[in-house]
Amino acid sequence: MSTSPPATALAAIHGGRVLRPDDAWDDGPVHLDGPRLSEASGPGKWLDASGCLVLPGILDFHGDAFERQIMPRPGVRFPLDVALLDTDRQLAANGITTALHGVTYSWEGGLRGRETAEGLFDALHRLQPRLRTEHRVHLRFECHNVAGEDEVLGWMESGRVSLLAFNEHLPGMRRKPHKLQEYADRAGTDVPGFLARLEAAAERAAEVPGVLERLAQRARERGIPMASHDDDAIEVRDRFHRMRCHISEFPLTWEVARHARAMASPVVCGAPNVLRGGSHVGAPGAAALAGEALCTILASDYYYPAPLHAAFKLAYEQVMPLAHAWALVSRNPADALGLDDRGRLAPGKRADLVVVDASEPGMPRLVASICAGRIAYLAEGERLHG
Repeated sequence: MSTSPPATALAAIHGGRVLRPDDAWDDGPVHLDGPRLSEASGPGKWLDASGCLVLPGILDFHGDAFERQIMPRPGVRFPLDVALLDTDRQLAANGITTALHGVTYSWEGGLRGRETAEGLFDALHRLQPRLRTEHRVHLRFECHNVAGEDEVLGWMESGRVSLLAFNEHLPGMRRKPHKLQEYADRAGTDVPGFLARLEAAAERAAEVPGVLERLAQRARERGIPMASHDDDAIEVRDRFHRMRCHISEFPLTWEVARHARAMASPVVCGAPNVLRGGSHVGAPGAAALAGEALCTILASDYYYPAPLHAAFKLAYEQVMPLAHAWALVSRNPADALGLDDRGRLAPGKRADLVVVDASEPGMPRLVASICAGRIAYLAEGERLHG
């Protein structure tokens, strides 16, 4: 789903240190021609990026923080339009120019049920003219949601889905009785009601392999990339790889991450993991994985500021050069998703950029986000001229 940000169009950016596609830096201008980067600029407004870095816009592979805008407290819901418009502004203010919303479609119902998913699709379409960043859907299909197969097939056929991910949270939920109230609140029921839904989904386990095969086939036919979520064993990663589901999202062991990279599969980790110095669920450390070239993409997961700060933290702590760290949040996710029009600052590419003041070590500050050639966020108005 593309957007047309209702904001100021730019013709050029001057004065910044620019990251070029070959990972080299220079001080040359960046020219824009409408929504694309160009060889030269015409007349129009220009942005003074003096003292700042000019980088490709962040492409957030997986973010579900929008759920907190919909339901900030258990059982407390807000209109989807309000939630998504606020989310759009959060994205722009954190340098995310393309967002893949992790929309979960689960047997649970409630926040992660069919009604919410349909509502999100409709709201994104309705709000498109008002959004300042590009919003796409990363559909997270819970594998035991057998009854949802037809809806997902239809959503893919209609072009609503940019990425299909296979999630399997049901077994883990059974092992966490202390979280049942949380799950029930999210699902809009009580604990007995939630357990009844869980057991009803589990009873259809024999149908799950066939559902996954049919969904994967439709995704392949439509050219939709696929990911498996929380791979906990090499055998699991191999099973999905045979379905041409090549992306391993949040692998739970070093062995799985190594195995995925040995097959040239992209490996996605959480940027909050880097920023916090470790995983909150006991998964491998994302910074350590990145340092061993076993993590190729960093996603916001549940915290939109994380990709910007995580990339700079990896550079500040000398895990890798900034150009390589920035690829984890821009070029690499674009390549994994087949979005070859973004992730690099080169003529003909989408004019998705961020301007960052990195003068304070370890504390980058976003100055501007530009999406499809228009300013989506600007912290310092005096930098805009013309």
